[in-house]
Amino acid sequence: MQPFETSTPIKNSTSGTPMQWRLGIALVIVLIALASFFLRSLIGLKGQSVAGVIFFFGLVALFSRDLRSVNWHTIIWGFALQMILAILVLKVEFVYTIISSIGGVIKKFIGFSDAGAQFVFGNLADARPPAIGGTWSRLFESNYMFQFAFVALPPILFVSAFFTLLYHFGILQKCVKLLARIMVNLMRTSGAETLSVSANVFMGQTEAPLIVKPYVPRMTNSELFALMVSGMAHISGGMMVVYINYGADPVAVLTTCVMACPCSLYLAKLFLPENSTPETLGTVNTKSEKSPYVNAVDAIASGTTDGLKLALNVGAMLIVFIAFVAMSDALLAGIKPILLGLGLSPDSLSIWPDDLSLRKVFGWGFAPAAFLMGIEMNDIQKVGSLLGSKLAINEHYAYLQMKEWKTLPDFMTERSYQLTAFALTGFANFSSVGIQLGGIGAMAPERRGDLAKLGARALFVGFIATLLNAAIAGILINS
Repeated sequence: MQPFETSTPIKNSTSGTPMQWRLGIALVIVLIALASFFLRSLIGLKGQSVAGVIFFFGLVALFSRDLRSVNWHTIIWGFALQMILAILVLKVEFVYTIISSIGGVIKKFIGFSDAGAQFVFGNLADARPPAIGGTWSRLFESNYMFQFAFVALPPILFVSAFFTLLYHFGILQKCVKLLARIMVNLMRTSGAETLSVSANVFMGQTEAPLIVKPYVPRMTNSELFALMVSGMAHISGGMMVVYINYGADPVAVLTTCVMACPCSLYLAKLFLPENSTPETLGTVNTKSEKSPYVNAVDAIASGTTDGLKLALNVGAMLIVFIAFVAMSDALLAGIKPILLGLGLSPDSLSIWPDDLSLRKVFGWGFAPAAFLMGIEMNDIQKVGSLLGSKLAINEHYAYLQMKEWKTLPDFMTERSYQLTAFALTGFANFSSVGIQLGGIGAMAPERRGDLAKLGARALFVGFIATLLNAAIAGILINS
């Protein structure tokens, strides 16, 4: 990845990270990664996570546009906030209990949408196994499959309508401003970008920018990049409910969503430092947008319609991408038989696996990242596969894979399972680049060119942010 040069005029003609700095950073982080691997029995899983934090942070610094322009006050306070939030949740029993209780409330919340889905779909919406009273599953004694369309998609409609109602009454905006005010004062970032980043805790990557819609056309490239990275590193409130419904650890999902606020913001400022003066620097007193809805009923109806579009999009994307995965697996599995048919001896292909698949390729490619998160050696191939699936396809597919594997006796350790949830919770996948280009580009058509240039880089930093969250959690979570 080449360092990105912003289209905004650069004040210092000698700006740009010197190549010797990049080579030095690359050498240091590679040596740290190799040392952690060879000394893994000595440093333990938490030592792996410490190495991972340094490696992932260093990887973003390696490709920074200009390290000499970085506001290190923002970086230090952002990292401190991320650590404080992680320690409060994972090490302070009182806070952990509160977050666990919130996770329980979310599961109860899902039950409300289940009531509506069961009224419409009847037994088709009953996902319980026969042992605990399931009705639909009794028809399939040996090959029962989770009825995704009737169980997992309806909560998206309900949660979308609920958050739209909160937005109509101004409750969502007040929560967002409170969180943004804390980060603006500590990190000295602009109000517009910080409001949007804070909104990502509750809203999706194209909905959160609506909070600061009037400012998007006039944002600096650095602000726009922070807005995009945050969208990649977070999930929406509706998706949070869905992932927990898939079986993801509720505490991990909730914690990483909050940790991603300062993390995505400071990593964005590390990668693409600010070189202009933002319009809303140091303040969250931006103009308030009037609710576009006539009343609460109109808000609920509009939210339901938006949720329906999102649910249909999720279902359609899964059908298409899983089909492509199946096709890729068939092509990869057919390579060895073709080579044998061309006359190559079986001995020359002895190291070539008979069951080569996309999952195996992802496992090999992302196993080092899983290791640096603090995952046990026995689980790094599985977790690496899930990370690859999340990036190349989407997090839904990865979570559903994990849900399926959870039924296996040798699934993975509880620690690996929790850390995987930290890493998977985010919209950082290739399709999100197009989603942001379309969604944010509609708010500021004149910035489409900047959005297109920043898209791949925002994906890179957003994905690293989720890995960094997981590595920090790995330091705090016991084996």
